[in-house]
Amino acid sequence: MQHLSDFQLFHEIKNNNKTAFCELVNRYSEILFRFIYKRIQIKEDSQDILQDILTKFWLRRQHIEIQNSIYPYLFTLAKNEIIDRISKNQKYQKQLLLLAQHSQNLTEPTSEEFLMAKELDKLINKEVNNMPPTMRTVFELSRNQKMPIKEIATNLTLSEQTVKNNISLALNRLKLKVK
Repeated sequence: MQHLSDFQLFHEIKNNNKTAFCELVNRYSEILFRFIYKRIQIKEDSQDILQDILTKFWLRRQHIEIQNSIYPYLFTLAKNEIIDRISKNQKYQKQLLLLAQHSQNLTEPTSEEFLMAKELDKLINKEVNNMPPTMRTVFELSRNQKMPIKEIATNLTLSEQTVKNNISLALNRLKLKVK
């Protein structure tokens, strides 16, 4: 396979010849990696991008048209993948910055907000205590102990639907009380 031109090699790849694809990988991996690494400067990300473009090449092989050399096509894929990664990274960095700014803008609750929260908590606890025993138990296991519905049903020997109904009824009671 080493003696084949790029055009011949690509023709073999298009015919699903995996050996030809391995030859392509051997032929271009090192130079593509250096091209990517020069721009990214992170070895792991460069390896990921190289893997992505080679995978895309293999998956798209039936739709690709190569006239002479595979080289320009692979480098165009690499360039586009680098641009996509940088763009995604910049968006991610902006989101992190906005999140950091938002969290800095959060203030401690005022004493009035603290008292309102305390009153609301008392109201909720009072209403939970007034619920029928099964509803109260199901609600507390679900909300306070974060137990899944299936586990609650098993522990209380109830059907899952009964557990769901009790949670729904409990939440509706609380919503009515809080209004």
